[in-house]
Amino acid sequence: MEIKKRLESDKSGSFALDVTFDAVEGITILFGQSGSGKTTTLRAITGIVTPDTGRISVGDEIYFDSATGANLSIQKRRVGYVFQDYALFPHLTAEQNVAYGIKANGGSGASRLERAREMLAVFKIEHVGQRFPQNMSGGEQQRTALARALASDPAVVLLDEPLSAVDAETRTRLLDEVVMAQERVRIPFIYVTHNEMEAIRLGHQVVVLSEGSVQRIGRPSEVFNKAEVER
Repeated sequence: MEIKKRLESDKSGSFALDVTFDAVEGITILFGQSGSGKTTTLRAITGIVTPDTGRISVGDEIYFDSATGANLSIQKRRVGYVFQDYALFPHLTAEQNVAYGIKANGGSGASRLERAREMLAVFKIEHVGQRFPQNMSGGEQQRTALARALASDPAVVLLDEPLSAVDAETRTRLLDEVVMAQERVRIPFIYVTHNEMEAIRLGHQVVVLSEGSVQRIGRPSEVFNKAEVER
């Protein structure tokens, strides 16, 4: 992925994003302080932000290429997204939230609900199928968000600091859930965090961003042992 984009910023007037990396089949960590360009990179992959120049491809499918004019619509990009606050619809049950994530692939309402139940079972939370988000624990909400992200058969899953609001004990347990989810589907996960422990626990590779550009790329042991990383 090669993404270049100049954005307006309330603090500095403009912000230049210049990021190039290859996502591995495992979990790629985008690591850096707030404002380093992590979330903007995810938004470019989904199509919410259009780069000025560059190329974004997932497998053999090109999502964006400034050289050829290719720019796949958001709906056609096979991207699963887990937001920082999970972004579950409060008026929908867990089952309905997951089924909503399958909507773009078509199929009858009955088939979507059946697939949603299957995904909830995969994450061992079928018991919350008829609950609304406000009646679920933080862990149950994350599992529901992961189930929704994976239910539509994505080619890549993006996770934007999904554990920033949970306590340390819950975070440790949910990190294991993310690892197991990736191992189950064996597609690239791109995980945004500024937490070194999360990066070390999850990452197959770490991409360190600062002020919109890549500072270094490597395995967690290489990145965190060879240089002092801003926290």
